[in-house]
Amino acid sequence: MLEWLHTEEIREVSGNSKYTATVSLGVMAAGFAGTLFIDGAPWVRFVQSGFEAGLVGGLADWFAVTALFRHPLGIPIPHTALLPKNRDKVSKAFVTTIQEDLLSKQSIMDKLSQVPLAAKLLRGAEEQLSTDSAQAGIRVLSDYVIRQVPLEKIAAYAEQELRRLIESTDMRRVLEKVLEQVYAKQYDEKAFDFVLDLAEKLVAKDEIRDRMGLMAVEALSHLKTNGLMQFALNAFVGFFNEEKLGTLIQQFMLNGIEGLRNEGNVNRQAVMRTLRHWLDQPDHQTRIASELEGWKDQLLTQWKLGEQLLGLLQRVQAQALEWVNTEDFASKYVQPFLSGIVRRLEEDPELMNKLELGLREQIARWIESNHHKIGGLIKENIDRFDDETLIALMEDKVGKDLQWIRVNGAICGFLIGLALAGIKLLA
Repeated sequence: MLEWLHTEEIREVSGNSKYTATVSLGVMAAGFAGTLFIDGAPWVRFVQSGFEAGLVGGLADWFAVTALFRHPLGIPIPHTALLPKNRDKVSKAFVTTIQEDLLSKQSIMDKLSQVPLAAKLLRGAEEQLSTDSAQAGIRVLSDYVIRQVPLEKIAAYAEQELRRLIESTDMRRVLEKVLEQVYAKQYDEKAFDFVLDLAEKLVAKDEIRDRMGLMAVEALSHLKTNGLMQFALNAFVGFFNEEKLGTLIQQFMLNGIEGLRNEGNVNRQAVMRTLRHWLDQPDHQTRIASELEGWKDQLLTQWKLGEQLLGLLQRVQAQALEWVNTEDFASKYVQPFLSGIVRRLEEDPELMNKLELGLREQIARWIESNHHKIGGLIKENIDRFDDETLIALMEDKVGKDLQWIRVNGAICGFLIGLALAGIKLLA
């Protein structure tokens, strides 16, 4: 239906273009016919010769123009309807001219070489980033990409790599490295101070004081000696009750703890030397490393690394989806980030030159592999029309100029006829 309407429109325009040529031919015919019935005065024969020559010229040019597209008056005269008969040749010549001359590979590349493609693309992309449609598209695209992330595969791969890493870890070597850092950073000193703080808080409690006093009284009451020593012990127990003994022991221990906090304290130094000596013993390190190996095996078998990693990834994905779907995600984060990249690229002439060369190389490859499709596309569009529609289309595009050939033929014939009649009269 649309093709028929298009054909009718072309016919209407073509008909309008023929109007002037038809009028010129009609004028010549009317002039010639009118002079036939007028008395044969010299000026009549003079004008009649002009109209006669104009009519012959107009008819000859009408025949020539019509013969390009169809048989004149429907009569199959040889060497007429040239375009329909030679449609394949004309189409092939038309396609070849466009593909090889007007739109040749070199002409396209020469034209593109005059345009700074990389700069225009970057500038256009940056301008588009600020539009509402682009920002909405960024949110949709980001949401889609995040949802397509294969969490199960990533979790399985991460679990596999973590297991491989943990299983290949030499715990004896790890222990040696840890002890090196402990000694270098004096973490053992800090740990000892931490224990002293806990011990001080524990000893300073009233219930602990009373408990230590009760334990001391019970111990002394069960202590058996002979003679004077027993008498002195009983006197001491009778003088110091549970509270006094507990306070005495508590103060003694607090003083000892306070003394151990001093780095120059002999007892503290002895404790730290003993601790480090014990940790440096190969047998002890082997035993500790063995315990760590057991802990490592327990971690691999009981902790369910895959489930833990998958849960972590799912939480991260949910937070990422919530983030990218906020209204200001594109304008606040993506747009400034991409705009910054564009500005840095534009400020780097060397990088821009590489980008330009790379872009032109890719376009050249694309043109090289797809240039032949230009001819195919043109031929496909030409073959879409039947002969009548194609002729009407060509008449619409060039018919006006062709019709002026008819007008010029009639006018030139008229003038030539006048000239010949004048020559005849003079002769």
